[in-house]
Amino acid sequence: MQALFLPVVALSFAVAPVVGQNFGGHRADRVRHSIYAAIGIGSGPDAVPYYCLAVSSVAMIRAFSRDPAVIAFGGDYLRIVSFNFIAAGIAFTTSSAFQGIGNTFPPLISSMTRLVLFALPATLLSLRPGFQIRYVWYLSVGSICFQACCNLPAAPARVAA
Repeated sequence: MQALFLPVVALSFAVAPVVGQNFGGHRADRVRHSIYAAIGIGSGPDAVPYYCLAVSSVAMIRAFSRDPAVIAFGGDYLRIVSFNFIAAGIAFTTSSAFQGIGNTFPPLISSMTRLVLFALPATLLSLRPGFQIRYVWYLSVGSICFQACCNLPAAPARVAA
């Protein structure tokens, strides 16, 4: 999974200097285009691994183990966390765009909020009888989707500010 996600991380690192250069040159149109293009480039290829993980997660785990419990557990894990791919790409890219325009406060707030939305419920759920690790995986998906939703509309809107 990490190998599949590496191109998105590299792309998001490249967004800050491109956005910063165009922001400094007062080219808001290029800043917006850079953000949207990076999200498209990062999310488009992520759709393929997401689909592969969601559809063939059991087959992928079976390549590493024949234990039915491992296959079931790993298949569930891959199927659930594969939803993180696209949202994490959006969150990383928009956070980098904020860095490029010199305003790191919005992604800091969204990251802190994501951490609270993940850690606090995960801790509380772990104390309940019948707790399943799947709940943590769902919280991970929900929290990264929340962060992407917070950053996405704000990043291009901040360019004009």
